[in-house]
Amino acid sequence: MKRILLASIAALALAGAASAQNTAPAPSKNPPPTVSISGNLELVRGVIGLKANGTSYLVPRLRQLVGFIKEIQEGAAVKLEGYAYPIPSEQGYAFFMPTKLSVAGKDYDLGQGGPGGPFGGKGRRGRGMMRGEGWEGMMGEGPRW
Repeated sequence: MKRILLASIAALALAGAASAQNTAPAPSKNPPPTVSISGNLELVRGVIGLKANGTSYLVPRLRQLVGFIKEIQEGAAVKLEGYAYPIPSEQGYAFFMPTKLSVAGKDYDLGQGGPGGPFGGKGRRGRGMMRGEGWEGMMGEGPRW
């Protein structure tokens, strides 16, 4: 009876360990190619975006500029350069991370958000808002409470 119990516990532990393996493909270290799109701004699924080349691009980063660049409004003709990230679950839709904006004859450099997105896209230790430092690099050995 003890042998059967130990064998079943060992089998369950092995099955649990095997099922906990990460089967997702590793993220690519190569950035996607820079893409240039142009069109008129519109609301796409409740987010500022535009339609070009048969794809609806969601450009959430532009909402940060709405009060600062008065030309950014619905129907404005814009040209964007940056990185396009197709949405696998939605055919015909993609997120767009712009690095350059041209509107009303003016060019705006939006900086390098990077291929991983504005916060680095590599998790807590990635390049991004805290430059990869996390709590340890920013405040010593962790939160001091």
